[in-house]
Amino acid sequence: MAFVSTIRTLGRPRPHSLSRELPIKRQHVCKPVRVIELDFSDPDTQLGAAGLLLGLVAGIGAPLWYINRVEKDQDRLEELRALNRANFEATGEYMTDEEITKMRKPKWTDRREWQDDD
Repeated sequence: MAFVSTIRTLGRPRPHSLSRELPIKRQHVCKPVRVIELDFSDPDTQLGAAGLLLGLVAGIGAPLWYINRVEKDQDRLEELRALNRANFEATGEYMTDEEITKMRKPKWTDRREWQDDD
């Protein structure tokens, strides 16, 4: 709903001349925006454009790559668990840690030691 300006008359009927909407003049507070001319032959402009492009690629590409790696690792882990279950059903023993490490190398997050410092 659009904002409509009204005049409060405190219960009194408005005169006929005020019942019509009056045109409102708006003043521009800011100056009009002008076109910025960029000279792409300037080395500073090229460096800025390259930084912008590199920032976009790194800012969007790195999280997407990391998400892709995590999803693939989860798939590999599910396959390894299924293989471990099948091995247990066949032999009655689970796979050893060395066998699991040969099939799936630990990620950097797996090598951290979590310590409770409380």
